[in-house]
Amino acid sequence: MLNHFERYLKFPICTFDAKVGVLCPKCEERLKNGEITEADVKASFILAKLANQLPALDKLTLKRAYKVGDDYVLLFNQGEAKIVLSNKQIITKLREALGNVWVTEQTSDTRQFLENLMYPIRLLTINIVWLPDGSRHIKAVIAGPETYNLPVDLNKVKEITKIITGDEIVFEFEKGKFTKKSSVARVR
Repeated sequence: MLNHFERYLKFPICTFDAKVGVLCPKCEERLKNGEITEADVKASFILAKLANQLPALDKLTLKRAYKVGDDYVLLFNQGEAKIVLSNKQIITKLREALGNVWVTEQTSDTRQFLENLMYPIRLLTINIVWLPDGSRHIKAVIAGPETYNLPVDLNKVKEITKIITGDEIVFEFEKGKFTKKSSVARVR
């Protein structure tokens, strides 16, 4: 009989490897060739350990993990980031094991990617400008007043977005809701 771990939780590495905490020769080769990263391996090992304690993790699929500075960015299947973000116990355990953790999902929907990454900040709108060289620049308008006390580091979001999607991003605040000057652009 299969347990929940074997039936549901999936990783960028072999499930068996994640469960025992050691890479098989195939995954070692994938790591050596750059198909997976050290961040994928570490996050998979930790999620496998946490799955025994936190049943909410059972049905998740970790697609990729990135190390950005001292932070980890975890990309889950589409629709799964909300499961992690809404469970304080999961976030607490992940932070204890990995340090600062950002959670989003692997999706082609730029807005969904950013909203998960910036949770609990709400985006009013995003605009995407395609440049002749094929790159994209994104302008994200944050709902509400400009403030220095945001729960999310916008510069870190810019860095993570650039690394994962290759997109440049500019943040602006909702027009007419400004309280202080800052280095973040404003909607005029």
